[in-house]
Amino acid sequence: MIFILACAGIGLLLGSVLALIAELVPDRSGGGHNPTTCRQCNAGVSFIATLPFRTEASRCRACNHQIPAARLPIVIATGAVFAAVANVIGPRWQVLPVLFLSAAIITLSAVDLARYRLPDKLLFPSLGVGVVMLGAFALATGSTDNFIRGLVAMAAYGLLLLIPNLIMPAGLAFGDVKLALLLGLFLGWTAETAIGAARLVIFAFLLGMLFGIFTGLFVGIGRRIFGHGFVPDPDFPPPEDGSFEPLLRTAAPFGPALAFAALALILLSTRILEGASILA
Repeated sequence: MIFILACAGIGLLLGSVLALIAELVPDRSGGGHNPTTCRQCNAGVSFIATLPFRTEASRCRACNHQIPAARLPIVIATGAVFAAVANVIGPRWQVLPVLFLSAAIITLSAVDLARYRLPDKLLFPSLGVGVVMLGAFALATGSTDNFIRGLVAMAAYGLLLLIPNLIMPAGLAFGDVKLALLLGLFLGWTAETAIGAARLVIFAFLLGMLFGIFTGLFVGIGRRIFGHGFVPDPDFPPPEDGSFEPLLRTAAPFGPALAFAALALILLSTRILEGASILA
């Protein structure tokens, strides 16, 4: 219990940093805002003023514009996910790579929900750190077979998502294909056999598609209840007549669905693979 609470506390603290990274990192469209400058006049503001638990420093001293806090949902999500990972894996070295993956996908998901993009400047460093981390653990623990399966699954999951991207790029963006490389790396590393790695990749693909449908429905229903400002697509403004797309055709970020489907399968891998998991 102490370990779980400690990880949850670390997640809450780290979530504030992840929220700032999510707002700061740019993408190819120029998206990304420095959270320590005022959106209204670009004057510098205190880092403390951007944190979600601030009290008084909430307005720009230059123009009195309200300073948005780092997104509290990211903080809560990071704490909750870290606690769940700690509960499943326990105080073992295997918890560190999964916690890293959790932090990476929470940040990527936050960016995708806000901008409908998965920036290379965040995704590729996460992939690079993941490869180095798992490679180092493989050398230190002798689990080189798991690392090799991770590299193979990384390529396999990327190719698997490349097919629907080529067929219907409007439905599944190339950023999701690149995200699959990161997810496949950790899915393959989790399994103790090649067949197990293949099962996790296929299950992650199917579950991600299912989560993606639910995400679209959630966004479509949310817009009907709260208006077009609910998880808006910055590239496609709402129709002038205020109409809505059919629910099943609602465009929504797909990255979070893929990411959390993969994380759920990693945490459930011991049961799915009948113990043939590095987390067992």
